[in-house]
Amino acid sequence: MLNWNSPDIAFITENSGSFRSMRRAGSDTAPANIFLLGAKYDTEVAVRDGAVFRYYNGHKPNRRGYGFPIAPENADISALLGIITTDAVQRGIPVEFCLCDERQKAALDTVCDIGWRCCEDDSDYIYKRESLASLAGKKLHRKRNHINNFMRVYDDVRYSEIGRDNIGDAVRIAELWLKDRESVSADELGEFECIKLAAENFCDLGLLGGIVYVGNEPAAMTIASRITAQVTDIHFEKSYGEYAENGGFALINKMFAGSLPEECDLINREEDMGIEGLRSAKESYFPAFRLKKYYGSVRV
Repeated sequence: MLNWNSPDIAFITENSGSFRSMRRAGSDTAPANIFLLGAKYDTEVAVRDGAVFRYYNGHKPNRRGYGFPIAPENADISALLGIITTDAVQRGIPVEFCLCDERQKAALDTVCDIGWRCCEDDSDYIYKRESLASLAGKKLHRKRNHINNFMRVYDDVRYSEIGRDNIGDAVRIAELWLKDRESVSADELGEFECIKLAAENFCDLGLLGGIVYVGNEPAAMTIASRITAQVTDIHFEKSYGEYAENGGFALINKMFAGSLPEECDLINREEDMGIEGLRSAKESYFPAFRLKKYYGSVRV
């Protein structure tokens, strides 16, 4: 049986090399998400032969089962599946997988028979960095208008990368965003707690981000991390009050994308969780593609 543990900060830092070793783009494989969302999805993690294994104890089928192992590109998928199968037998649980993208699904299909299903709510929205940084073209003219409006309304607008000295300003923006809500849901409270947890572990998680200031007042923020050198994942993006109404979200989105190096070709803005307003917001930036996620059980 694998030696399962909760994904604490020590696990993330100790296995940083393993997390860098695989080509991937899914938000579920971002080390920061594995840590920050560990309690929400009741995630367990283990390491064997240089591979990171995940198990999700979710109540819904699309959030229950093994995640695709995070392993080097040349790893033997048959051997990895053997480890998972042995673990499942010893634990007395079915061999189930969740949050597998199409490439991972295809790899598993070469070594076993799985009855796959797709949950659209889990699909990540993937964008070209250049598209978000430039907002060029007719399709994105409304986003440019939002930004122009912000710059017209406010003087002394500046962008600053997040570091030790101003991470508190990012949390402050999240606090004011939460106070803006007419009624606060359990998910929103949970997200705020995750933002505070991210701030407390900003450096250890390898997080990055930016803040838009109006004068000395923090107006909008983004907290993100690298999934790989080519893919950045947006964990949190917040603005509040009149700043949000006047284009704060569009501005922080553009300025953060513009701050990323050219080698980072893609930006993952994660899933919409079936929330219509969130879906509309993500679609309004015209993603390059949706990274579909699948779940299923091994047929015996």
